[in-house]
Amino acid sequence: MKLLPRTLFGRNLLLMAALILFAEISMAVLFRQTVQEPRINRLIEFAQVHTRAIRAALAVMTPEQRERYLAGLRGESTTRVIVGDLPAEIASAHRPLARLLLTRLEARLGPGYRAAWEGPPARRLWVGTSIGTQDYWFGMEAGPFIGNFGSLFLGFAIGAGGLALLGAYLIQRRINQPLRALARAASGVGRGQMEMPPMDDAPTEIAQVAASFRQMAADLEAAERERALMLAGVSHDLRTPLAKLRLVTEILSPDVDPELVESMVRNIAAADGVIDQFIAFARLGSDEALQTCDLGEMARDVAKAAAAPLRLQLAPLPAIECRPVALRRALANLVENALRHGGGEVELRSEARDGKILLSVLDRGPGIPAAELQRMRQPFTRLEAARGGKPGAGLGLAIVERIARLHRGELILHNREEGGLEAVLSLPVIATEK
Repeated sequence: MKLLPRTLFGRNLLLMAALILFAEISMAVLFRQTVQEPRINRLIEFAQVHTRAIRAALAVMTPEQRERYLAGLRGESTTRVIVGDLPAEIASAHRPLARLLLTRLEARLGPGYRAAWEGPPARRLWVGTSIGTQDYWFGMEAGPFIGNFGSLFLGFAIGAGGLALLGAYLIQRRINQPLRALARAASGVGRGQMEMPPMDDAPTEIAQVAASFRQMAADLEAAERERALMLAGVSHDLRTPLAKLRLVTEILSPDVDPELVESMVRNIAAADGVIDQFIAFARLGSDEALQTCDLGEMARDVAKAAAAPLRLQLAPLPAIECRPVALRRALANLVENALRHGGGEVELRSEARDGKILLSVLDRGPGIPAAELQRMRQPFTRLEAARGGKPGAGLGLAIVERIARLHRGELILHNREEGGLEAVLSLPVIATEK
């Protein structure tokens, strides 16, 4: 249902509130049937007997006797007498429970009687009748029969319900906090961060889930290290036959067609470049120590080392903790990718905005189809038609993506409205944790 909260915290809290409300309504119904109803019936019986007795006595008395009798009643603490009309503030509208009491009392007394209720602090039941041409109202204290239990019960219900809701909130909060920590840790695993916060105070079931998650993260990290080690080893071993091929090419160059030699040298260089990408992808820079980095100076250095001039729009940037070799490689990969596929006009921008540092590389190339933007971040992914079909292993953007995640950032790719691709390396301004 759309009205239900989306979170487990909200749904559990709503369920607990509904159960508490149901319990209090059941208590109220039980209280009325077992406590209030018997008290109301006793009050009606008392009022009926008491009023008819007074009326019968007054009916047979002379005026002088009536005066003495009424004076005696007025002297009592339990019964009040009003001759004539009842005051308007007493005869006004009553609460639902009082109206129910009065209706039942009038039905019990029969014709010729009227009833009214005087609320707190007096809490008095009034019964009116006529003797001859004179109206009389007799007020009887209802406290001994009804008491002030309604307000007491309401206060108790509100207090108990509030305490129950507070307890439910604290219980659910105790469950929800480690779940949130676990969700943050799971999100960090997707960015290559294997840290898992301690959960010694968490409930046993959640602590078991956290322990399993910690073991899973450790297994993933070990598998990643093994994969990186294997990739680096294979890439390194490929360098030896490539070096021998290069040497043979140089030896044979005087006796072989120059175009063939040039083609062989070019292919060997391309293979050597692919191996460089494999090694860079395997190492990632995770073993590099954190340092305070001036990203503006880094951007200028990358621009100077580029194979072609870049347009620079560099704003002042705050210093952050980073792995400079890895981050420089990521920015250089974006620039190299733009120069290779971007039609010769490449711009490098930097700015600090909304707590993030944005390093943007913009080109005027053919761009990437929107449906392929996400896939192009994956390793060994190339888009021949969209980016020109240039040689490569398809690891450039994957390396940038992983280095960005290593710094708790992200790589953002989108096509420019005027044509071309914009690649944004977004990094948080806060220092990266060691």
